[in-house]
Amino acid sequence: VFSCELPDVAVKHPSAEKVGIDVGLENFATLSNGEFIDNPRHLLKSESRLKLLHRRVSRKTKGSRNRVKARFRLAKLYERVANQRSDFLHKLSRKVVTQFGTIAVEDLQIRNMVRNHHLAKHISDASWNNFIGMLSYKAVTSGGQLVKVNPRMTSMTCSKCGHIQDMTLAMREFVCADCGFACHRDLNSSYNILVRADCPELNA
Repeated sequence: VFSCELPDVAVKHPSAEKVGIDVGLENFATLSNGEFIDNPRHLLKSESRLKLLHRRVSRKTKGSRNRVKARFRLAKLYERVANQRSDFLHKLSRKVVTQFGTIAVEDLQIRNMVRNHHLAKHISDASWNNFIGMLSYKAVTSGGQLVKVNPRMTSMTCSKCGHIQDMTLAMREFVCADCGFACHRDLNSSYNILVRADCPELNA
């Protein structure tokens, strides 16, 4: 057995394309090229079955073989949901990294976001943090780069003229009160994310 050191080989990404990605709950991701990625909602789709299995576990006598079997069935379903989520994230991140040399995303504080009890389950199901982590290491190994930008007011700022206006979460369409530009709010946000990645002075 022997070992040797080899020089690092610089990997160059074949594409010079750039993309801004806005992650969300209505759509899992919105790309600045106009592509919308549906949110698969793996946990929510299995929620009724999970509740049923939880009830079956609670009805079994503690320490019994039937309770062990019921807990095993419940654990298998949770594992299936986790595998579905992981498979979706790996395939999507690989697709994005292969297509784009530079990927811009928001530097989200997800730990703070899940404190909202109305959205915590949905945010955890989407698993944005895992997705961004996969993009990060896959971009490096592919010769590309991942740029994290300040998420402040990306959905409230017009990507055409820079006008800032109030936007509630219920407002899904962005219509600029200054220049009249209109598009889906997540698409407008993805434009702003890409612009901030290109202009560091806007990312303060």
